[in-house]
Amino acid sequence: MASKRSKRVASCLPGEIISEILLRLPARSVLRFRTVCRQWAAQLSSPGFMGAYAAMAGTRRVSNPKLVIFAAPPGRRATAAYSCSSSSSAADTLFTADHLRPDFLSLSSRPCRGLVLLSDARAAGSYWVCNPSTGERRPLPLPPLHGGWLVLSSAGLGVDDRTMECKVVHLFSTAAGWGRGLRCEVYTLGGRWRPVAATALEWLYDNAMDVTRALQTEAAVTRTPPVHAGGSLHWLVYPTSDDMAAPVGRDRGAIVLRFSVSDESFGFVDVPASLPMEDYVSLEEHSPAVPVHLAELRGSLCMVHDLRRRPRGHGPSSLDVWVLRGCNNNNAGGWSLEYRIPVTPPMARDVHGPRFITVLGACEQEKLLVATSEHKVFAYATGTGRVEAVLSVGGGETAGIGLQREATAGVRIGLYEDSLVRISRHKEQVMSASVAEILLRLPLKSMAQSMLVCREWRALIKSESFVTRHAMMGKATNKTLLMVTNGRARRAFFAFTPLDRWAAASPAGLVCSKPCHGALNLISTGGGRVVCSKPCHGLNLISTGSDDYLCNPCTGDIKCLGIRGKSRFGPRCQPAAGGRHAFTVGRKVGFGLDRSTGEHVAVEIGHDDLCGAPACMLKTSESDCWTCAGTPPVPVTDMPPAHVDGTLYWTAEQASSNHRRRLVIVAFDISARTFGSFQYDDQPCPDKKDPAGAFLVELNSTLSLVTTNRQAEEMAIWVMRGAAWVEAHRLCLRGQPGFSPRTTTVVVPLEIIGGGSGDGCRILLSTGRALGYYDTTTGALDTVYHLRPAAPDEFAVPMLCQESLVRVPDDDDLPVDRVAPPPTSGCNHPEHHAGAADHGEQGMAPRPIFHECQNAGCRGRGDVYSACCKRLICVECLRRCPEHHRGQHFPLSTVFDYGVVEGIQRHGLPVEHPFVPDPDRYGYYYSAVDADHVVRHVFISLRDFVRDNQPRHLTECAYRMDGQGKVVETWVRRYLKFDFGRDPLA
Repeated sequence: MASKRSKRVASCLPGEIISEILLRLPARSVLRFRTVCRQWAAQLSSPGFMGAYAAMAGTRRVSNPKLVIFAAPPGRRATAAYSCSSSSSAADTLFTADHLRPDFLSLSSRPCRGLVLLSDARAAGSYWVCNPSTGERRPLPLPPLHGGWLVLSSAGLGVDDRTMECKVVHLFSTAAGWGRGLRCEVYTLGGRWRPVAATALEWLYDNAMDVTRALQTEAAVTRTPPVHAGGSLHWLVYPTSDDMAAPVGRDRGAIVLRFSVSDESFGFVDVPASLPMEDYVSLEEHSPAVPVHLAELRGSLCMVHDLRRRPRGHGPSSLDVWVLRGCNNNNAGGWSLEYRIPVTPPMARDVHGPRFITVLGACEQEKLLVATSEHKVFAYATGTGRVEAVLSVGGGETAGIGLQREATAGVRIGLYEDSLVRISRHKEQVMSASVAEILLRLPLKSMAQSMLVCREWRALIKSESFVTRHAMMGKATNKTLLMVTNGRARRAFFAFTPLDRWAAASPAGLVCSKPCHGALNLISTGGGRVVCSKPCHGLNLISTGSDDYLCNPCTGDIKCLGIRGKSRFGPRCQPAAGGRHAFTVGRKVGFGLDRSTGEHVAVEIGHDDLCGAPACMLKTSESDCWTCAGTPPVPVTDMPPAHVDGTLYWTAEQASSNHRRRLVIVAFDISARTFGSFQYDDQPCPDKKDPAGAFLVELNSTLSLVTTNRQAEEMAIWVMRGAAWVEAHRLCLRGQPGFSPRTTTVVVPLEIIGGGSGDGCRILLSTGRALGYYDTTTGALDTVYHLRPAAPDEFAVPMLCQESLVRVPDDDDLPVDRVAPPPTSGCNHPEHHAGAADHGEQGMAPRPIFHECQNAGCRGRGDVYSACCKRLICVECLRRCPEHHRGQHFPLSTVFDYGVVEGIQRHGLPVEHPFVPDPDRYGYYYSAVDADHVVRHVFISLRDFVRDNQPRHLTECAYRMDGQGKVVETWVRRYLKFDFGRDPLA
């Protein structure tokens, strides 16, 4: 409600002065001033004022450009928009959207009347419109589909020059069939989706191949939305090597697809004649990730040619900017090479980065703003040719912005422009805090039913903030005991059953703890042992002898983490049979939370196969491969680590000067990715006869040390007070053969129920085969179950869990455009990298063309990709896998042609090449020999191979022979195959 004083001031000042003042205010302030009085509301909403404000905002954007940055806020998996001036590195938060993830965002660098269109790559057809200056954002309704689900999808935001309306143009292809599956629909802000005119639709059908190639180019190469310039949206169309015959009257090749926003018609724009687009049909190793892409500059369409990685002797590294002048709907005008921006060392220090560079726009003093996928912005002075740094996200005052890992075309920086355009005419319904508090306290089953009440409730429950609050509330509740059993009946890895229901379903109450080999995975489960971690922010990790499974036992979500990135890692150092117990699977695996990013992290300590050096491998829930995280300072024991407050703790033992064992604690900070070790002068002395020694556990969010005395049949639990260990509990297990340290290998306390170290505590103990509650007041032990031998294909493992809504990220939730690690290196640690060089990897020693089966212990040829287990396997190992995920096995070409290996060897062709890609990412596809004695071995991206209707990335390892069986030249190239799953041998 406006005050009387503000109304008197508004009535005293002339209208011209008021308008001039308001035109210079930020958009948020102008919107608030609409509530002063009706006169101001009418004046500030008039088309004349909004047009004048848009013009002045455009002038400010050129004179003092500001940038908008989309990144993850600290510790949250959401998207926050930040504004930052080119003259200052300070960043201001504009808004935060819970439903969006910056890893999957695609946006245009140039705002359209101040609005930005965001696309969510996790779901085709999911788009958001936001106004960064006002903080308004809303998801667009899903467009209606005609004839099938979405296969390819692209959308752009443009403005109608006649009506000044903002329109979202959605061009997509469905599974309705070739050509007729193409559709185009338009959404006017505040309205609804409607199809384009019949004439435009017929034009799409007549030019189906070129339109489909435009969608494929965006999906596989540029990964940037269409560019709005000159009143039209533009898509770049890359040429392909396997195009069909060209239509009469026009040569096939690179073109630009154009859509006029005002009259909603399609057309083509030719690319510069001197631009060698055909050279990028096959992407050579020296080619950039995106050789050519479109941009907008001063209202005109421009084409950016990336010449950073041209071969030596072909000119300096530069960005050539071609500008289309005088283009209209009749395609009149021409291209001219306006700028050649030198790529200086600050912009690209070496040939490996950044992966993508684009032109954001222009500012005063004849400067161009250039952004890179490493989240840096530079200013190029067209007159002097000087390049200077303007912004570096993640450094200085922008250090609080969640820096995104570099992607192929992951520039999530755009120009900022004040705008008064409202996204919707309807006010969004705001969920009251009382309703949210009620929903937070409901059981998961009731929450699932509440999602059906209305869209607002569903959006609230699925929001990142609600899920996070629910997970934080779960810390104060008691954990639930579940039994992890064989999921073969449901064709799943595991099944989760409440303890009482499982006990009631077992006639003897008990089963054996050894699973069959095909129940969990085709890979060995480490002698039938399965280890479950404690719940961490709603998720658990299940580890076997060779695999790890991330799961939410409450919702049933589960996925295998796979072994991608661990081709050189050797974690399977099996200990002696006498030292094995139920909490050892032959691997040192931990599970925790990265508190800086909110990602769940699996950490494994092993060794590098090539150099034998200790290594630590790490995989986050938001990535698809394991990476090296350094080297532990000392070898650790095989007991699982304890996770407390984002740090994993292992125990290790070192010999002291008096030849006594000294306890060492090895800590790994997950967020910092660093190791540390600690020793204590005053420490409990573990029993020398106990093979498990002392080990660490987490009890009530506190790091605790457990020691046992086999002779006295006692177990002590210690906690750290100050700089010394203090005994908190002592358990006498004499007379309990199922839990006594004398008769069992190790007894692990899982949970303390009750008040701290006082009386009345109950401690949950587990030996892997027995479970029971120990009463610290009476010393009695209440046995819950004790496993006895039963059927050899059954098993049961206890697991503690908490009710949680946290989702297990699926493969479709992971970014597909992140930069892959070098194909010949399993890690980037200097010590391991040097060891790899000693073994000839840096010298490009020949590697076998046909990869071995990635099943532990198997030496067969891998010719089937198992998407459920995420590995390349052989046909024999495949027979043990189909029971849990039927239909998730994809045979490669060698399966259909068993004589391919014999044929290659029969003709004297080598089956090795120095550039064979990583088997974790690529699988052998087919071979070919031409008349010039050139042999080509083609490998296909496994991830692309399992995805239908998607362009595929191929790597070709080739060599030329002299006709006498001698190799005279080798090379490698990579290219795209737009065959939608067609077999190249067909």
